[in-house]
Amino acid sequence: MQLFETMKIDNGHIPRLTYHTNRIKCSSERLNFKFDEHAWRNELNDVTTKYHSGQYRLKIVLNDESKFETIVSSLPEKSSFTAKFQVLPKEVNPTFINNKTTERKHLAHNHETDLILLTSEDGKVLEFDIGNIVIEEDGKWYTPSYKDDFLKGCMRDYLIDSDKLVEKDFNKNELIIKYHNNEIRLFLINSLREVADVHLCL
Repeated sequence: MQLFETMKIDNGHIPRLTYHTNRIKCSSERLNFKFDEHAWRNELNDVTTKYHSGQYRLKIVLNDESKFETIVSSLPEKSSFTAKFQVLPKEVNPTFINNKTTERKHLAHNHETDLILLTSEDGKVLEFDIGNIVIEEDGKWYTPSYKDDFLKGCMRDYLIDSDKLVEKDFNKNELIIKYHNNEIRLFLINSLREVADVHLCL
């Protein structure tokens, strides 16, 4: 198992870097990985110096030997996604839900749609497989409350801290009805794509 962060390089700058650093640092402490913040900063400095112009996808992996691996690729241009519901089984180890690790079997799907929208077994709407969900209702942005039941994204935390996003739980059936009635809009949020439209396939 490895830890990783996926970030955006924007003309040599990494948005929300403090959030990403804090998340991988906290996960390292919880999972007994040795996190060398000086080495992390050096890795980031090297890559942002090299890719100082343009936008890129940056993935940094931390292995159990405390080594970082950096992977830079072109930034995906897709801005609209399809999604379907999938239940998150109760037996999934919370370690893999609450930390960004390479153990992601619980997020596997057949890709009939671009994304899956996870719900708990009792119907609470949780998250997409590659980011958090925003539900726009009456001009306000909502996202599910965190009860150790999904991965808290850096974009999510940033928007909450900026008073642009409020925690509010939605049940699957409630979401379907409101979506059918055009009372809500759905968005994927993550640090790489920031905000993207989602069409729910029912």
